[in-house]
Amino acid sequence: MSSTRGRKKITKIDGFGMGKSTTKEQSIQSKLFSLVSTYPKVYFIMWKYAPQLLPNPNIKTFEDLKNNYKSFTDGMTEQSCNNWLMEENVQTAVKWLLKREHQAKMIELYNIYYNKAKEDTNAFKAFTDFSDKFFAQEKDSELLGILNGIKDDELE
Repeated sequence: MSSTRGRKKITKIDGFGMGKSTTKEQSIQSKLFSLVSTYPKVYFIMWKYAPQLLPNPNIKTFEDLKNNYKSFTDGMTEQSCNNWLMEENVQTAVKWLLKREHQAKMIELYNIYYNKAKEDTNAFKAFTDFSDKFFAQEKDSELLGILNGIKDDELE
């Protein structure tokens, strides 16, 4: 049997995909779009708060942004786009994005503390303290999830 297989032989059963996403989570861009409903707002938010996530990460200025993404119209200026930041849905989207970035930074810090804890007892103490706080949010969320599933009459 040959080591290469034709497209018809590739199945879901043996773990080979056919170009479909391997995650059930929405992309950052899709999530932002679901919150603000327009691509100019999505790209503006990403450019302003997480430029590394833009499809074209070489965009530095608002003019670069406007020239690279045709969804921006001629009348859109950096100032008019900054005014979007006063809209509730845009604020919700920015807050969601910043929360995701914060979580990624916390994971990075966790790894730094972990590596330092291997060689230094003070770093180990800092690592355990950090770990307790880092995973406490998760424990709180799990507990709230359990409590939210309990009916009031079951508490008596």
